[in-house]
Amino acid sequence: MVLLHILSNTQKQAEQIADFLIRENLLLEATLQQQVMSRKKNESGTIEISSKTLVTGKTKALLFNEIEKTIKAHFKEQPPVIYATPIAYMDWEQSKQLVDGVAKI
Repeated sequence: MVLLHILSNTQKQAEQIADFLIRENLLLEATLQQQVMSRKKNESGTIEISSKTLVTGKTKALLFNEIEKTIKAHFKEQPPVIYATPIAYMDWEQSKQLVDGVAKI
């Protein structure tokens, strides 16, 4: 199990991605956090600050590659940042819901 993180440039794109992943049974549930501040150094060395929308959701680790490919194929314009972190512990009932609720591998 992993916690999927998708950092989108717009709220609309984040909502579309979350809805798409849920409809395709790649995520059981999505949480959207608006106005997440992102900082990075640009080419001139100046710190650039931007507002993003973060989509998080639990899924199976083996679905990550499919999720990444699907998002990149459907959201080519301003592609979001996608990564996942492993879930070490989870309530057994939540774990069962996740296993039963997302795509079979």
